[in-house]
Amino acid sequence: MKKFLIIVNIIVLSSLIFAGTGPNFNDFFINKTMRIDFYQTGTKTQTIISLDEVIEEPIWAGSLTNLIDTLNLGHHIVKIFDEKSGQLIYSRGFCSIFGEWQTTDEAVKEIFRTFSASVLIPFPKNSIRLTLSSRNRQNEFVEEFPTVIDPNSRFVNRDKPRGKYKVKALIKNGSPNRKVDILVLPEGYTKRELKKFKKELKHFVDVFFLNTPFKENKDKFNVWYLEVPSEESGIDDPRKGKFVKSAFSLSFNTLDIDRYVQGPDNKTMRDIAANAPYDQIYFIFNSSKYGGGGIFNFCSCCYSHTDKKEQSWWPNYVFVHEFGHAFAGLADEYYSSSVTYNEFYPLGVEPWESNITALLNPENLKWKKLVEPDT
Repeated sequence: MKKFLIIVNIIVLSSLIFAGTGPNFNDFFINKTMRIDFYQTGTKTQTIISLDEVIEEPIWAGSLTNLIDTLNLGHHIVKIFDEKSGQLIYSRGFCSIFGEWQTTDEAVKEIFRTFSASVLIPFPKNSIRLTLSSRNRQNEFVEEFPTVIDPNSRFVNRDKPRGKYKVKALIKNGSPNRKVDILVLPEGYTKRELKKFKKELKHFVDVFFLNTPFKENKDKFNVWYLEVPSEESGIDDPRKGKFVKSAFSLSFNTLDIDRYVQGPDNKTMRDIAANAPYDQIYFIFNSSKYGGGGIFNFCSCCYSHTDKKEQSWWPNYVFVHEFGHAFAGLADEYYSSSVTYNEFYPLGVEPWESNITALLNPENLKWKKLVEPDT
């Protein structure tokens, strides 16, 4: 399985950087970002999507050549069509906290909840038709939300990014349009603790690039960071009655799983991240308690350190592990730990994730080329 994960990541790396899919960028786009914020509301069986805000951001970090997503990864997909011609000019798969929440007991009980989400696209020159689709029980994409957006509209928010945070490069190998850009953000570090954050950041990045396939592809990455202080040290830990004023409101006990850490304040995260180029957002949160999380094309989170000598390697493992979820859409394979889901896929449905299978067709196993002939 380790070898398989290596191959999966190399395939995704290659797809992000080298593939040429879609139209000529300059025919339809300007080299900056349009961020579309929206809300997902519903239960396990119902979804309502509503547009929140369209925002112009100064930096497009994505590819200028790989515009149409051919990977078929993610629970959702955004598609952008030129309104005049109807041509598909951009698409990207992703997952969301709402999509995970729909698998929980709370959603099964038909209790409604709302979560904020965003999609980032290159800034269009002309009016576009945007569609958001999600997978149904048969793993087929079903359109849930269409809208038309005029990039010249007075309703497009053109505020400068929040805060005066200077983007700093830990590793810079070239133009953001040609590299995988990881933006690392500190959570729960006070102004006095930012030196500690920078030390831990360097440690994690060094560990990251000791692992295959990243060490062989280090030249394909940029790593950026912003020094964003929190009012108080640490993050929320609801089961212990601990609540602190941190910059991004990260919390343990996401979806009622104690070790699961995610950021429900999507808009604050995006507003501050807009100061830097990024394909992936990674939070290092100031805590010695085991925890983290990763959602495909949303963000990754990892605890900063441990006080237990016998667990000294755990934060390093979690850092790389969560990136596998957020970057490559890899599924959890836990059999000994609690997860958010009360079910995975119905019988007879093949998962979209590259590293799990229902074994519906052994002759076309996803990782068949990696299986020894005598297996």
